[in-house]
Amino acid sequence: MAEDQHSLFFKAKDLTGSDKEQIRKHFQVPLEKVKDDYYKISFNKQEEQERVLQKKFHTVPRSKGELTITVSRTLTSGVPSTTKPKLPLLKPKLEAKKKSWSLEQIQQQSVPIRKVMQIMEKRYQLVESNFRQEMLAHHPSVEVNRSSDAIILEGSDTDVQEGATRLEKWIKKIQEKRLFLAPAIIDFLTSSGAIQRYKACFEQGFKNPVFMEVESEVILSSLSKDSMDEAEAMLGDLKVALITVERSITDLKNLSDILLKAKDEANRNEPKVEVNFIPGLSAPGTTDILFVGNDINVKKLKEILQEHPSSQIITKEVLSLPIPDLVECFKEFEHLIDLNLTSVTLDPTSSPNPCVLVSGPSGEVQEVKHILTSAFEKLISVTLLLDGLGALRYFQENGRISKELVEKSFQVIIREQKGQKPKPVETKIKKAPKQRGRSNSAEVPSRQFWKNHLCSIRTKPAGNKSGVAAVSKISLKLKLGSLEDEQVDVLVAPILDTKLTSTRIGSHLLDKAGNGLKEKFDSLASKGYIGPGQVLQVDLPPNLTCSKIIFIRCLPWDGKNSGKSFKALKHGLQQCLNLCEEEQWNSVSFPIIGPGIVLKYPLEDAVKALTDTIGQFKSFGSLTDINIIVKPGHPDSAESYNLVQEHLRSLLNKGRKGSFGSLATDLDPTSMTLEGDVELELVFGDITNEKTDAVVNSTDFKTFDFEGVCKHILAKAGPEVKAELQQATVQRGEIFKSGPGNFPCKAILHVCAFKNADLVEKLSTDIICHCEIFQYKSVAIPSICAGVGGLAPDVVAKAILRGIRTVTSSRNLKVVKNIRIVLYTINSFLAFKKEAEQIFSCDVTKAPPVNKRLSFPPCEDQQSKFLVLGLSREKVNNAQINLKDLYQAQCSTQSFTAEELNSLTWDDEKSFKDLIPSHGLCMKYDSSGSLIVSGLKDGVNQAVRIIQNSRQNQLELEIIERNKQEMYERVAWCIMGNDGQWVRLPPTANYRLEKPDKEKTIVDADGNTWIPNLQRMTATKLLSGNKQTLKRLRIEPDFTYPLYWDNMEIGESQKMVPLSPSTAEHQTVKAAFQQTQTSTIIKIERLQNIPLRRAYEVQKKNLSNKSGDNEKLLFHGTNPENINSIITNGFDRRYSGQNATSYGLGTYFAINANYSANPKYSKPAADGSQSMFMARVLTGIYVLGHIDMKVLPPRDPHRSPDRYDSAVDNLDNPQMFVVFQDNQAYPDYLITFK
Repeated sequence: MAEDQHSLFFKAKDLTGSDKEQIRKHFQVPLEKVKDDYYKISFNKQEEQERVLQKKFHTVPRSKGELTITVSRTLTSGVPSTTKPKLPLLKPKLEAKKKSWSLEQIQQQSVPIRKVMQIMEKRYQLVESNFRQEMLAHHPSVEVNRSSDAIILEGSDTDVQEGATRLEKWIKKIQEKRLFLAPAIIDFLTSSGAIQRYKACFEQGFKNPVFMEVESEVILSSLSKDSMDEAEAMLGDLKVALITVERSITDLKNLSDILLKAKDEANRNEPKVEVNFIPGLSAPGTTDILFVGNDINVKKLKEILQEHPSSQIITKEVLSLPIPDLVECFKEFEHLIDLNLTSVTLDPTSSPNPCVLVSGPSGEVQEVKHILTSAFEKLISVTLLLDGLGALRYFQENGRISKELVEKSFQVIIREQKGQKPKPVETKIKKAPKQRGRSNSAEVPSRQFWKNHLCSIRTKPAGNKSGVAAVSKISLKLKLGSLEDEQVDVLVAPILDTKLTSTRIGSHLLDKAGNGLKEKFDSLASKGYIGPGQVLQVDLPPNLTCSKIIFIRCLPWDGKNSGKSFKALKHGLQQCLNLCEEEQWNSVSFPIIGPGIVLKYPLEDAVKALTDTIGQFKSFGSLTDINIIVKPGHPDSAESYNLVQEHLRSLLNKGRKGSFGSLATDLDPTSMTLEGDVELELVFGDITNEKTDAVVNSTDFKTFDFEGVCKHILAKAGPEVKAELQQATVQRGEIFKSGPGNFPCKAILHVCAFKNADLVEKLSTDIICHCEIFQYKSVAIPSICAGVGGLAPDVVAKAILRGIRTVTSSRNLKVVKNIRIVLYTINSFLAFKKEAEQIFSCDVTKAPPVNKRLSFPPCEDQQSKFLVLGLSREKVNNAQINLKDLYQAQCSTQSFTAEELNSLTWDDEKSFKDLIPSHGLCMKYDSSGSLIVSGLKDGVNQAVRIIQNSRQNQLELEIIERNKQEMYERVAWCIMGNDGQWVRLPPTANYRLEKPDKEKTIVDADGNTWIPNLQRMTATKLLSGNKQTLKRLRIEPDFTYPLYWDNMEIGESQKMVPLSPSTAEHQTVKAAFQQTQTSTIIKIERLQNIPLRRAYEVQKKNLSNKSGDNEKLLFHGTNPENINSIITNGFDRRYSGQNATSYGLGTYFAINANYSANPKYSKPAADGSQSMFMARVLTGIYVLGHIDMKVLPPRDPHRSPDRYDSAVDNLDNPQMFVVFQDNQAYPDYLITFK
């Protein structure tokens, strides 16, 4: 029979002797035929039987091929694998379901499986009855067996899986409740054996069984809350009483005998009460008698003691307080009820429950207890709510005497109810519980010890349910950096096993903190077992800017997010958040735990574990900042950042906004307002998602399939744009404009910077000018030439931002108002952000947002709470009314419009919001959008002053900005650059130099600070001491001086300015001349002719709008007699026939100086010197010229009236340009040479 307990059965047909021997060898046990084709194998140990059952099929080799056997516990449940199942057995089920089943489906349904579920036996007992009823009704064929820590289900695959699901649902319905009993009661339950009686009663005496565990607290679990409440009520009947008697009583021995006899009588059938005699506990010469047990039995023993004919019996009674606040104001309560004490002492305490310890002679204690009980029954308590936290402040300071008068007049107690945080709970590694029992130790317990022992029972609070201060929302921050550098209260880090350096994060923490951290860690880790998902806390780690590190023991990834490793990680993360809340920490930083070579989590699952845990957490006021740290520089840093951000934003969008504030990240868009109200934005993202008017593409015009910006832009724009780009011929530094294709913009601007930072800067300026010309209001620019382009992110950032600074500060942009720099990598974004803070640190003002709406905590959360206690409802109500009137007399209300709020700067906003906690103001919006501020008069008046000062400052700033702009349009102050070119100073510097009270310093367009000397017209660089020249240019109403010109007198329209050979301007012109001509330059003069230059600039704008900005510096030889005419009137194409008309009847200009230096074109003067002009020529779009050309032909006669802009001698390599409009060229320099 013993063997039958471990037998298994199977069915097989036509087994030969050889087959049976093979089966016996396979299972290593005898084989026995039961009947027909059924066989039995029997095992000596259940473990062996279980091992065989773990496999669904067993394959046994034989001469005719393999034999597959399916084993089962019962004779009828086995299904032979060598034969097909008998369909009639399943026919009733098939008919009931009215479905058409295939033979394979029937076989799948018929093959039995075995599923082991790890469930504690006690938890299963709570659901066993309900679960078995369901299984009997829905899955009767499933066999359910139970071992010490597992439930085993056997049957068909579908039935077993559905049964497992049903069992899991029942297990999840189990509720839990924790009770904190006085330690004396815990001792009584465990030492007397009464715990078994309670357990049996709870498990069998209720409609739903209740399971009870006893450690340092009592844990109740059940399917029914009502059953747990009944169990709690039964435990609540257990009481503790302590009575002190003088040890000099002659018949103390007799008293002891009487009490012990009464105790034995009470415990005759079962343990109900315990008596302990403790000498010298309260004071020398006394004996304390401790009664613990059922309330009725404790009372009987107390009565026996109190009726004993002894003297000097000192009694200690515990009386629960009806209102917790009485602990803090019990002295006032004594005066309120006019309680006169002689030999009785009252000691109120809030731990573990609000109560008062009454001690003294037995008779007097009973009398005082009766007085207090009667007073408690009459006590009236009302909570008074006053808007704004200022009421607390007022009645603590200026209104304190008035409050005391109200208390005295109406015989009440008025308590201020301040916000409290949850009491910290010490959490340690769990150790084995110590053995409980009586101790003979000579230690004398403290008074607090007896307070804890005498207060019988309390339930662990399920959150913050008291009327305390408002719970603030949690701030979520996604940050880039290293965990060890975080400045927060708590850091969270993973460990594998119990080794600090088992993970990379642990090693980094050790590197930063030193061996002191390892010593603390190892010491704590050695004190107890840390299971997967459990945590270890290290307080005050050295050399780190945090107060605590919480280490989570993790498991390597086991392949699924429902496995042990994922659950352990989530449990550990949840513990970290709970500990932060319980221990009142305000801030915590998490890394993304899991990815890497140690734990090997998929990134998606690691992020999900962290963000899901955060989403399920709810703070009750302590934890206010949760940071998630992504370490930059890793291959998956950007992906990690994007995944976390996506999950957190999804979390906020799904209704958790009540718990969390808005999400802040280190890669949030950065915005700044530049000159001319141009908004510059730095955006971390994909440029293909942009919807600006123009989009810039960085390309080499050769390869289009390399990974980078170009590939992605062309993929979105489509094949037409790619084909257009492949056919383009683009000169160095030029912008090629194509259609948008499928891209949602008006045009795509293609550029190539040839890995040259200077060219990147120039292109950045040209891009903005191009957008201004073609009326594009917004443009998106990538990190030109970074990444596959070869330049470092910081180099590109400096070049692009300098180019943007130059164009916005030197040109009055009328069209372009939004420049977006879109950056795809984290390193690029950080580099641009850093450079922007430096380059645009000055002359940048934040434009106030339209209809600014500040956020404030709800006024319901800004209320002052007072508890009014008294023995008369009428007096309590009158006290409330008087207190409210006193406060309202000190209050006022003020309304602020949205326009007034818009004037607040960021600093003003902070000062304004700070008035809420500092002055207790209430701030809320009304239906019109105005902000209503109410509270104490001094706080409201301060709010008014902040608004008034801000409005005044805004008005002054607006006036200054208007004056700056007006001055910028009248005067141009310039400074000589390092390259010898004049650079216009920004409006602020321009304004400061023009002001009567000159400022001591100015800042140029690159952010450099200079000290100007206007007498010498120089400026000294603040840091290096380098000196540069200053220049002031007057701006005519209809003409802006070129920056390289000298100032001209009022009324002066024309001027020749000789250039000094030492200037960069002279050297630039000389170098251009001597590239092809070796003659000696005698002098170079700059022509400043306002009418000619004005006409040229008008034509330049016209051609730019039509053909782009194609200005060239070309040479034009001339005769001595024509020089003055050209200086005064400009070039005149009527004289075109003097030298040649090979390419049309226009004015001719050469690319090379040696062509124009030919005496045929530059006729020598009497002294042998020659002259030529270096001219600015608008070449635009050109066509091949011919001798009879008088007017340039149309570009497309069939479609457009636009004509070509100039003619050339050779379309492929032009050396000569011919223009047919006089204002299309300006004689910039006159070069005299010999």
